[in-house]
Amino acid sequence: MDRSEYIRLLCEASVNDTTKFAQVSSARPPKRDRPPKRFHPLLEREKHLQSVVSRILPAKVACVVNPRGSRLAHLYGLPKTHKAKLSMRPILSASGTYNYNSAKWLDEKLKPLSCNTNTITDMFAFANELKDLRVNKDDILVSYDVTSLFTNVPLLETIDILVEKAFIDDWFNKTHNLDISKQDLEELLKEATMDQLFQFNSHLYKQRMVLPWVHP
Repeated sequence: MDRSEYIRLLCEASVNDTTKFAQVSSARPPKRDRPPKRFHPLLEREKHLQSVVSRILPAKVACVVNPRGSRLAHLYGLPKTHKAKLSMRPILSASGTYNYNSAKWLDEKLKPLSCNTNTITDMFAFANELKDLRVNKDDILVSYDVTSLFTNVPLLETIDILVEKAFIDDWFNKTHNLDISKQDLEELLKEATMDQLFQFNSHLYKQRMVLPWVHP
């Protein structure tokens, strides 16, 4: 596959969908006072996140979580060779980005909330489940898949659910020896998940927020 075909297929699978992605200008924003000598959206994101983290979290935690020398996330794709029509699976590599440390910290702290009796932790647990499964003759096994899972998650609704669950009996603070409010956790989650800045084909993009489902 040549470069132009790779870029075309990856654009079709990702950034061409303007409901999910938006191009970001790297131009210096207009200001009345003297503009900074250097400007880049990534530097602005770093500075903002540092102020949020330092205000909400204890100094020892903030020191670990705050971004330093971060890089832009970058988009790449893997061809879906098993499909009749060649297409791309877009992958956003975000390790080392400005909000990577904060997102990783939140993931570790909130992970226990995702486990329940219907959760399968890995392929080995799934295999063990299948060994003990008794299937009748008339039973039909069904497997469901979600198209573009991560770009279709309604972020605000998901964050609201997480925050409410985390503060039942003040679980989050008691478990992790913290003293933050619901609003603080909500703000940290938004900073870690919304408007992710990334680079593709020499352009800057951000992922648009998916609005909550509207029930009729």
